[in-house]
Amino acid sequence: MNRRTVLFTIATLSVVMLVLWQVSNVIRINRLLETIEQKQRVLDSLQGMSRQERIVIARLESAERVCRIAHQKLGLAEPDRPPLVVRMGAK
Repeated sequence: MNRRTVLFTIATLSVVMLVLWQVSNVIRINRLLETIEQKQRVLDSLQGMSRQERIVIARLESAERVCRIAHQKLGLAEPDRPPLVVRMGAK
């Protein structure tokens, strides 16, 4: 083999290796993108569940519900007059 053939072979192998390296990078990037998309779907689902839970909590904490339970289950009643505020130690 002459010098020119050796250089051509080395150059060809270098180009082939570069192309293979690029292809492997593209494959890795595509896998990473798939993983990101899967995690984004999970995140979206969890955020939806969180919104639903906040709605449930707001409904459970509503003043009307608390007052109804206080009246029905605990026998509490609303006072006839507003509470008297006593301040101790104030001038």
